[in-house]
Amino acid sequence: MNNSRRRFIKQSGSAAIGATLLNGTVTQSSLGRILGNQTGSKPTLVVIYLRGGADALNVVIPYKEKKYAELRPTIALPGPDTKDENRAIPLDDTFALNPNLKGFAKLYEKGQCAPIICVGSPHPTRSHFSAQDYMERAAPGMPNVTTGWLNRYLEETKSENDPDLRSFVLQPQLPRSLRGTYPVVAMPRRLSDQTMEIYKDSYNNMTTKRKGSGQQLKGQILSTGKSTIANLKELNRLIGQDSGSGDSNYPKTPFGARMSNVAKIIKANKGTEVTVLDYGGWDHHQNEGPIDGALGTKLADLGDSITAFADDLGERMERVLVLVMSEFGRTVRENGNNGTDHGHGGAMFAIGRMISEKKTYGTWNGLEDPNLYKNRDLPVNTDFRSVFAESIHSLFGFDGIKAGLFPKYSRENQPLNFLRKV
Repeated sequence: MNNSRRRFIKQSGSAAIGATLLNGTVTQSSLGRILGNQTGSKPTLVVIYLRGGADALNVVIPYKEKKYAELRPTIALPGPDTKDENRAIPLDDTFALNPNLKGFAKLYEKGQCAPIICVGSPHPTRSHFSAQDYMERAAPGMPNVTTGWLNRYLEETKSENDPDLRSFVLQPQLPRSLRGTYPVVAMPRRLSDQTMEIYKDSYNNMTTKRKGSGQQLKGQILSTGKSTIANLKELNRLIGQDSGSGDSNYPKTPFGARMSNVAKIIKANKGTEVTVLDYGGWDHHQNEGPIDGALGTKLADLGDSITAFADDLGERMERVLVLVMSEFGRTVRENGNNGTDHGHGGAMFAIGRMISEKKTYGTWNGLEDPNLYKNRDLPVNTDFRSVFAESIHSLFGFDGIKAGLFPKYSRENQPLNFLRKV
């Protein structure tokens, strides 16, 4: 046994953990989960997918670029150096935030929000379906990869001590990022405890003699079914709890309610490590309305909900990271319908108290045609897999690149270093 492991066992004061280490059955990430279960606090990753290709250029705005207003005569936002009441909120000498993201701006000033620009997939597709597949499977241009990157992470780091709610989603369908061999709880809509009791009784009334492989498989299915029902009932119970004054700060919207419910489950110390939320409706080909239209309204809901979530969790945000992403960005030039079309490079946000520095992350080349992707889109200067890898390494101490979590990917550039270790 090496010295670091001896120190860990001594400091933990846990004979059970020490014995497990001696047997060599626990990975680095598993150790973190065991300690997290003991202390009631553990790292959690909350991933939010903005479905439809959000217009990054009207979210994180390069307000000093003259071309910005020229290329978007009807949908450009007024810069922070104007007197317009809807002016963008300055971040630095180059970028500003959409005025509907006031909460993000406050988090940024506290060093708890990292905008990441010109980030996305190196694959050139502008198909929503392909781009979402590639992002969620972290395998651009590899349709043969059918498991999600988050499920692969969970499978790679599983242990016998995994809590039942290590990963869940508060929606009926598992996002692609969580599909795979590791079991993840998905919650149907309007699922009552009474309905689940009917299914539970059905399972209990079925007999299993466990003779032969068929009966053994049947027994496994029954066991899994009853476990799933128990997990869903527990989610229902946690969501139904009054978590205090934090509830009143969330927007009265479906997304706000889901963020509130996620916060309740995290605060219940059930060992949650990964959860994902889908937020659709970001495909704005016409009448984009970056201030009070379709885009602006959704950004207000997104920003206010996540800010309320961060306020609700308080000190827990030291170990909770919210990662916001969309499958691609939009065209730099607006189209003839006061909207934008499918583009390439986009933007991400990382929210948490482990942000390493107050700044905008990523490489910016400007909006002149030679600096654009195919003379029309923002380029991808940061591969989204670099962001994914740094997130799970900083949160969970797991080196996804070294472990081969991302097929055919090895980091070519230096990491952004937008996170410090948790």
